[in-house]
Amino acid sequence: MPHDILLPATMFERCVIAHERNLEIGRRYIQAFGLNRGVDAIVADMNEGRLPWEKAQQVLSHMHYLVIEYITQRVGHTRFGALYRDPEFMTLQTDSLSGTLQRHGPFAQEHYSRAVEGFAWNSLRLWHLVAHDKGGRHIYEPTPQVAELIRRSPLESPWRTPRLPVQSLLMLVPPEAELSLKVKGFPARNVTEIYAVEAPAPGHQWAIWVHAPIDDRIAESVYVELLFSPEGTLEESLSRAHDMFQESSPAVEGWRDCVRWFAGAVRYLIEGGSQRELVLATQDGRAEKRVLIGLTDELH
Repeated sequence: MPHDILLPATMFERCVIAHERNLEIGRRYIQAFGLNRGVDAIVADMNEGRLPWEKAQQVLSHMHYLVIEYITQRVGHTRFGALYRDPEFMTLQTDSLSGTLQRHGPFAQEHYSRAVEGFAWNSLRLWHLVAHDKGGRHIYEPTPQVAELIRRSPLESPWRTPRLPVQSLLMLVPPEAELSLKVKGFPARNVTEIYAVEAPAPGHQWAIWVHAPIDDRIAESVYVELLFSPEGTLEESLSRAHDMFQESSPAVEGWRDCVRWFAGAVRYLIEGGSQRELVLATQDGRAEKRVLIGLTDELH
């Protein structure tokens, strides 16, 4: 039975679980008709009254996620590059940007540049959410005491060949971690979630999404990729880390501290730190499993 604790919704819950019914309708169309014809079938059923207009629009609004989900069934979900180079993904991008040109007419170039950037950011976010789903929806949460301990006691010895405990995970960030992202000229935003996906060797790497909400609708985010050489250390990989969109080091302040803290929590866990699985109640009434990292008693 779940513990009587109401948890705040994560990005995965808000963007995926809350829309599961519409996503499932879209999946059935894609399964029945294929990717391209599936969209046409939704539109046809909407126009002919077999699918209510509002419901059809809701399903179509999630096609970006569904296309990424569909492609990862073929290319895997641990490397964004495999998705990005896929011909069907390129078609999705072309269609999306062509729609922007058609809608904005003579001012298209300005809108087109924004659309290119927006499409890339949305694709990274949705890919992380798909990977979290495909990887088993693993959620870890350090206790406040462990979160503070990791912040105050950074890794003393080099961590060679870092590994995640599972292929993909969500690490919840307690306030005691005191992690934030800051864009120059704007206030710092507190980090609440870190998503990570690991691709094995050859080409061992972590893809990390650091999420710092501004309000209920927008957030600061960093999407960073760490490449590990054989027997390489975390710090060596950090020195070569690059923004997954811009292919350079992220300009946002605080992302390195976030990655170091995340790695410290993972290392604490896999090197024998205590853990306990909890079943908690979410705001929408579901039961959700989380792994609590650290027990309060051992830190006194």
